Amino acid sequence: MITPAEAAAVVAATKDAVDLFDRFGGQVKSFLLKGPKEAEGADDRWKMKIGAEEGNLVVKQDSRTLQIISHEKLSEILHPNDLALVKTYEQKMNEYFNLWRSVYSEKDSSQYPLINAKVDNQLEKLIRKMRGQLLGILGFLERIGIQLDDHYHCIRQLVTDVQPA
Repeated sequence: MITPAEAAAVVAATKDAVDLFDRFGGQVKSFLLKGPKEAEGADDRWKMKIGAEEGNLVVKQDSRTLQIISHEKLSEILHPNDLALVKTYEQKMNEYFNLWRSVYSEKDSSQYPLINAKVDNQLEKLIRKMRGQLLGILGFLERIGIQLDDHYHCIRQLVTDVQPA
């Protein structure tokens, strides 16, 4: 069990990690499927969105609420180590997001194929490095009872197929 304050911190860290996932998930998907370069995701990019409201984790599809995981339930089912775990996911995803943003901005920007190939190689290596965090946050969400769908399943499958670094 964790305290209500720890549950609130888990909700905040989870929301922040998922927000980062949503911002660059489309770019990861496009890259792995060899699609065209994509813009960074906006809040309304995905049909399904996991967020926080009144200290609870909330799953919405479009504007319809599908599921709520209350902070009271989190207080009952989580262990203090879970707070450290989610904060680590949030921190690492923030670091990877900043690095991804920098490298991805260079994707296909050169007239020289060799330079573009080097950027693609950097992106692939970065996906391998962040694989654990991407899969970890999704695994955590499922463990606490959130039903994942939409882009979460698709990106998880793509990232799962990438061999770890």
